[in-house]
Amino acid sequence: MIQRMIGAALFNAETYEEIEADPGAIGQAILVVLLVTLCGAVGGIIGGLLGDASALKILLGVIAGLVFGIVRWAIWVSVLSLVGGMMLRTGSTHTSWAEIGRVVGFAYTPGVLSIFSFVPFIGWLFPVVAWVWTLAAVTMAVRQALDFESTGRAIAVVLLSAVIGFIPWIIIVIVQGLLLGGGGEGEATSHLLSLFGLI
Repeated sequence: MIQRMIGAALFNAETYEEIEADPGAIGQAILVVLLVTLCGAVGGIIGGLLGDASALKILLGVIAGLVFGIVRWAIWVSVLSLVGGMMLRTGSTHTSWAEIGRVVGFAYTPGVLSIFSFVPFIGWLFPVVAWVWTLAAVTMAVRQALDFESTGRAIAVVLLSAVIGFIPWIIIVIVQGLLLGGGGEGEATSHLLSLFGLI
């Protein structure tokens, strides 16, 4: 799994093809999504401890983060499947929700950088770098999973999916905010970075 994560983060086309062809990799892909979500939570916990957050709020944040991380991934994959597998498909596109789910799950790998979000003054930079890197990896994953010859088509699928997925994302942010209460600069940044369901 670690080798696949490294290959996915380094935009290795063969790694994405291997993941796409392995039905057993869906569990690993979900583990990657959970690991990335947990890294973000750990960064937030350390930041919360530095900011005197209550233990209950930290626990609820971790649980909700893991649940909503999987929900965001599932929605993102569903929209990518709709846009790339139906709306912008080519004659060579042969894919399924599970194939896209596997490659996109592994494309989340750069999100592990969010564990460093607690670092004073520059902590905000790690989730931003992770988000941009993940967006590029998801584009590569989409290109490979949908058998596109053009990276431009993969970019179009990712961008159109982001626009279509905006409404479900807003609903998730509202539900998550209602469950956890409060809001602050850190939460606003986190919600902004999860716009594309990537972190």
